[in-house]
Amino acid sequence: MRTPVLHRSHESGFPDRTEVQFNGLKNQGATCYLNAVLQCLFMTQEFRHEVESYEPDPAGDCAEDNLLLQLQKLFRQLSENVATSEGITRCLGIRNVYEQQDAVEYYRKLLKTVGTPASKVFEGKMSNITKCICGNENKETNPFISILLSIEVGNNEKYNVEKGLESFFKHSKLEQDDWMYCDECDHKTETHTWSEIDEYPTVLTLHLKRFDFDYIQMRYVKNECPLDVPPSLHIKDYKYNLYAVINHRGGYSGGHYDAIIRPYQNQKWYCFDDSTVTEMSEALLQGSRLPYMLMYRKELRLTGIIAHHLRILLLGPSRSGKSTVGNLILGVNYFLCKHGSKTVTKKSTKKTVENVTVVDTPNLFSLTQSSWEKELNRCTELSHPGPNVILWVIRISKFSDQQQGLFHTIKKRLGSGTTKHMMVVFTNGRELKRLRQPIHTFLSKCDKLKKVVRICQNRYHVIDTSDVNSNQIPELVDKLDKIVTENSGNYCTFRRCIAQKSPQEEAEKQ
Repeated sequence: MRTPVLHRSHESGFPDRTEVQFNGLKNQGATCYLNAVLQCLFMTQEFRHEVESYEPDPAGDCAEDNLLLQLQKLFRQLSENVATSEGITRCLGIRNVYEQQDAVEYYRKLLKTVGTPASKVFEGKMSNITKCICGNENKETNPFISILLSIEVGNNEKYNVEKGLESFFKHSKLEQDDWMYCDECDHKTETHTWSEIDEYPTVLTLHLKRFDFDYIQMRYVKNECPLDVPPSLHIKDYKYNLYAVINHRGGYSGGHYDAIIRPYQNQKWYCFDDSTVTEMSEALLQGSRLPYMLMYRKELRLTGIIAHHLRILLLGPSRSGKSTVGNLILGVNYFLCKHGSKTVTKKSTKKTVENVTVVDTPNLFSLTQSSWEKELNRCTELSHPGPNVILWVIRISKFSDQQQGLFHTIKKRLGSGTTKHMMVVFTNGRELKRLRQPIHTFLSKCDKLKKVVRICQNRYHVIDTSDVNSNQIPELVDKLDKIVTENSGNYCTFRRCIAQKSPQEEAEKQ
């Protein structure tokens, strides 16, 4: 059994801020198909968050039969050591662990069993449309969690995933025996049919139809054609980036599955082969005959949404969700996030995507005066010439005297002029659903928190990570863009608010 993968700093030999430990899953006999799927789900941040934050009904849930509780237990184990999926196989009714099953089938079964909100990150809506030559259309819309791509090439020809996806949405004319009855024409007529995506999922899953029934051999045969796995896909106005691949070796009656995953924690590629985890090169995904299921994450496209280059500084108490907010704004899982009691971010770090720069910060309030000033100088350098938006990130919860004190400390140290660049961001909007009250009602019942929001010129935004398909992030970005506009492009240096000069003004000054 291989030891877990642990990243260490090249300079010191000690774990750095991106310290990540990945662990494998024991094979119970022939459960590699399930292990591969579970690793992909574990490495999907939104799904993992929903599982880890799930709170069962104490009166109605039996732990042995509750798949979410068993996933929660498994994810805890997997975060610390090599784990076993025995609780999952019991929940799914898998009696013979020595009989191999189809990975895609159990991917779908797992998501169907856990339901929303956990499965929502994988769900989209697709319409199947039929059209008569008279112009009459019928549209049937249903949710989907994967798209099956047919393979129309031979074993030794290279398959093109992009063209396969285009073919899936291609208009086609039905054979005469399959013509649909048209209410307008009052008889069966020539029918055209096609599919359209109405709601694009956050995670797009593609399933390659490698197995087909051969009526000559009277058995299922596998198409082992090679393919280059595209690192990204462009569909309509969206860009999807690859982050997981499930491979299959062998034939229909038996074989072996593993998963190739780029975790959100550090963006490197790893092979998860049951209990073994090894780092690998992305180049191995080119020309491979093994890919069976591909998983792509939708990238947030900010071009056209904002008029300015946003330079966002994330501040707030420890474990408030600053890194999560940064990742959601960027549409890229760059900042390391981990649920628990320990602070993950050790030093200020920045990431830029298109015309948005985000600076994530550690718990500044635990630093000494000299370290505080040093870290603020670093924040200014990272967001050069200075941040034009400051987000005070907190969770929706009882607002304590300590939290209020932290806010006023930051306000005093940064200077009163910075508050016109500030907005409060609440990170666990799902709590409002539990409380059954809108945010303005919640604020009205907390005078201390209401005062903080008022100091930020009544600017606030709620993020609900369980509602990943909503428009909440573009709405937030739009609000941030308006802050910059209202401040005429000014930015903060933490000493005073400085107007951003144009190149022409700089030239005139010289």
